[in-house]
Amino acid sequence: MKKEFRLKKTRDFVTVFKEGKKLKSPHFILYMRENSLSHPRLGVSVSKSHVKLATRRNRLKRLTKELFRQELIPRFKSHDFVLASRLAAPKQEFDQVLKEIKDLIIKV
Repeated sequence: MKKEFRLKKTRDFVTVFKEGKKLKSPHFILYMRENSLSHPRLGVSVSKSHVKLATRRNRLKRLTKELFRQELIPRFKSHDFVLASRLAAPKQEFDQVLKEIKDLIIKV
């Protein structure tokens, strides 16, 4: 995913958290907010306390970014998205977790 499609700065994350709409699933919250740019951006926040192993956290982030690239970039031209893990840690199979994220994206 290109750098221009990523949220990086803390203030951008905080703005999306405070002003964005929320979509919830059992293990994730997807925040969504309009931006003034001509392209969408994504930030992924997976807590170490929710997903212990760094390899699993990084894989989850990579796959989320790929889903974003495939599903959201064509449909939303000027929005910011943040996917955050919830207290209920995803201990299911990876396919089920990805399906949950994809369902959230489709709800948008």
